[in-house]
Amino acid sequence: MEGNKKIIGIISMMIFAFSFVVVVIFIINLRTFSKTQELEKAKTVASLIKDGLTAHMVNGTIKKREFFLNIAKESSGASKIWIFRTPKVEKLFGKGFANERVRDDIDKKVIETGKIQKIFHNGLENNRLRITIPYVATVDSQPNCLKCHTNAKEGDVLGGISMVFNLDESRNQAMETILKIIAVTLFFAIVFIYITNKFLKPYTNALVHIKNILQKASNGDYSSRINIKECHQEVTEVAKWLNTLLDKLEKMIGSIEKNISLFVSDRRQHFHDPLEKAQFVIDDMAMIYKFKRTIEEDKTKEIIYKRLIRLFKEQLHINDLSFYEVDIANDKRILIYDDTPDKFCAEADIKTSQRCRAYRTNSIVSSDDFPDICQACKTTKEYLCISYPICEKITLVLNIKPNNKEELHENKKAIGYIKNYFESAKPVLQSKILTEVLQKSNMIDGLTGLYNRKYLDNFMDNEAKEYDSFAIAMIDIDYFKKVNDTYGHNIGDTVLKSLANVFKKSIGKNDIAFRFGGEEFIIFMPDCSKAKDTIIKLKDNFENTKYEVDGNSFNKTLSAGISYYKTDSDQIWHVIKNADIALYEAKNSGRNKIVEFKDIKDKDNGDNF
Repeated sequence: MEGNKKIIGIISMMIFAFSFVVVVIFIINLRTFSKTQELEKAKTVASLIKDGLTAHMVNGTIKKREFFLNIAKESSGASKIWIFRTPKVEKLFGKGFANERVRDDIDKKVIETGKIQKIFHNGLENNRLRITIPYVATVDSQPNCLKCHTNAKEGDVLGGISMVFNLDESRNQAMETILKIIAVTLFFAIVFIYITNKFLKPYTNALVHIKNILQKASNGDYSSRINIKECHQEVTEVAKWLNTLLDKLEKMIGSIEKNISLFVSDRRQHFHDPLEKAQFVIDDMAMIYKFKRTIEEDKTKEIIYKRLIRLFKEQLHINDLSFYEVDIANDKRILIYDDTPDKFCAEADIKTSQRCRAYRTNSIVSSDDFPDICQACKTTKEYLCISYPICEKITLVLNIKPNNKEELHENKKAIGYIKNYFESAKPVLQSKILTEVLQKSNMIDGLTGLYNRKYLDNFMDNEAKEYDSFAIAMIDIDYFKKVNDTYGHNIGDTVLKSLANVFKKSIGKNDIAFRFGGEEFIIFMPDCSKAKDTIIKLKDNFENTKYEVDGNSFNKTLSAGISYYKTDSDQIWHVIKNADIALYEAKNSGRNKIVEFKDIKDKDNGDNF
């Protein structure tokens, strides 16, 4: 109702303003018209008196002009009329009667300028017009002025007439007219407002209701409806349509809000309007969908990790973070990425289950949960660690280093966002991990756990070419057949597995061990300078390994041949052949020794493939 009154009030003000403007314009025009009418009346009287005086002069009755002037005064309604002569006329015809004199400055100004002078005196009473009109000599008059006024020339002022008119009566008539106009205008304005109010009220009421409902809807409240019973018949249909639309909208929004609650439950986002919430979540879902479609085509999980890191940094504006992959089976974590200025988290090669609280508890660890809640974080006051299991083999841990508590608070708001992307990447990562496991199982020797011949072929054809130099050692267990013949194949397998364990403990972290076949093994060593020392260490460790069988103990020795890429040959497979040749030389020259190909390459079998 308040809105309806406001609309009617605005319309009423507009009507009254229009009426006021019309009345003001009319008053101004009426006043201008009254003044113009009085001036024209004065000019007419002046002209008639001039013609009358001329006639008296022609007829020789000019001395009786005073009677004529009195009649003119009474008939024109003037309160005063007097005429005056200029010096030229007085010189030719005399000064005239006593009252025919220049009386004031206005008369003088008319003689000097030859122009009409007029003054309006306005007040509550005694409103009057004083006007003085010159009589100018001209040859065009009848009779010709210059014939009588021989001492004058064309355009000279011969005299003038001054008149005073009382304007009170005309002003009263004008005011009476104005009051009548105002009364009529007000009457029609009131009638118009009444009719307009009665006609527009149903529509304005409906508009006010619609405005209130839409205002609530803009704030997220879609429950309001228009009361059909209170609506005018002509707006009932509109009200029904709007209520139906709101019913559908509220039902749809309720369904959307229910279905998207899972997506926003951990986002810590607050929305007053469910549509804004829906739009926010739909935008997130679209981004997640695009992300998932993208990573499905990626070849490895490492590429997916890079995408996740870039997403967190660019979308969440996280500047300092570290990202780990936890190998659950081996109880160690692998550092994927770290751009923190000071490595606030514990080293990646330590026992993760002992130090990483987020992984151990499978929870979110925040520095504001409890003082020094994570004992592994010593170099920073604020931190946020998020653990997310991908499968039985892999868990991801994201560590964030905020600069202050405010930034920590903002980072915590993004936990839901981070988990959503981990969740979307989870099935794809599981697939990549499974693929890696299958590929690795296809490339791993079942007995020793070392890479097999198939992986060796693939590695040498694809990855080895990326190295500028490397060493290849071909290794064979001395008199291995006797172990099988004496103790059986089970003990032979034990010796092979034992040598594989010696490899893992003796070679460098960048060296790779392969089972070439039977009791023959190959070691790939990128650091040529340490190659021979590594094989010596391996040989000594294996030789010191003892085996117990039915109360008897024995140990075994090995022979090895070493060849160097680029030094002995610039063809990768030739290097392996050369290492085999060096091994053959070690076995033929007494076994239990290490031979480098460079020491025998001058012999007949040299570097020939």
